[in-house]
Amino acid sequence: MKFIATATLLALSSVALLADAHISFRYPCPRLGPYSECPQPGDNQWDMVDYDVQSPLGTHDQITDPICKHSASFPGVRPTFQAGQTVSTKMDVDVNHNGGSCQWALSYDNGVTWVVIQDHFQDCMASAPASSTYTVPLTIPANAPSGPAVLNWIWNNNEGNRELYSSCADVVIQGTNGGSLSGVAPLFANYGPSSPLIPERSTYGGNWGKQYFDARPNITIHVPAQKRKRQFVPRN
Repeated sequence: MKFIATATLLALSSVALLADAHISFRYPCPRLGPYSECPQPGDNQWDMVDYDVQSPLGTHDQITDPICKHSASFPGVRPTFQAGQTVSTKMDVDVNHNGGSCQWALSYDNGVTWVVIQDHFQDCMASAPASSTYTVPLTIPANAPSGPAVLNWIWNNNEGNRELYSSCADVVIQGTNGGSLSGVAPLFANYGPSSPLIPERSTYGGNWGKQYFDARPNITIHVPAQKRKRQFVPRN
C-alpha cells in the first residue's frame, strides 16, 4: 500500500508542477522537492512535499515565501562537492522568460549569511528549452571551507512579472577545515516593495539592473574548523 501511494504521489507531482511552474534546481535536490532523486518523506510527511517548487518567491509587489522557502530538507544523504570541483547542476525548466540574471551563493549558517560564488548576467537560462532538464556548470571555490552548506540559485527573469526565483539545496563541501570565504552578498531584487526593482527587459540594451549588482556589498563568512573524530585503537 505504501509503494502504491508513493508511486501515485510522485506521478502526480509532474502534473502539479506544470500547474504553476517556472524553474528550480533538480540536482542538487531543492528542499522538500518532489523529484524521485530527492530524499523521500517519511510515512507521515507526504503533505510536506513542495509540488510548487519551481515557482517564484515573490514579486516586486509582495513576498510570498522566504528565500529558501523551507528551513530544512527531508532526512537523507546530501551530495558532497569538493572545493575546486565543477559541478554539473541540473535545472528543471518549465519556461525560461527569455533569460535573466543568475547568482549562485553558499551559506554555512542555514541561510543567515550568503556569499556569491558565481554570476551569469543578462542571458542566464535564455537557451534552456521549455519543459526540459537543463545542465548548468557551477565551480565550487578552491578555498571553500568544509562543512554542511546550503547552495542557492537566485534568478531575476527578463520577461514577465517582476519576480525573484530562488532554489536552495542542502550539500556538503569538502575543502579547507576551517577558514573563510569572501565575495559579495547576493542581490535579492524584485522581492517585495522595499527591494530594488529590475524592470522587464525583452531585448538587449535595456536596464537589467547592472547598477544594483555592481553595488552588492563585500562579505566574508567564517566557518569554524570541524572536530575530527578520534580513532579508537584497541589495547592489546
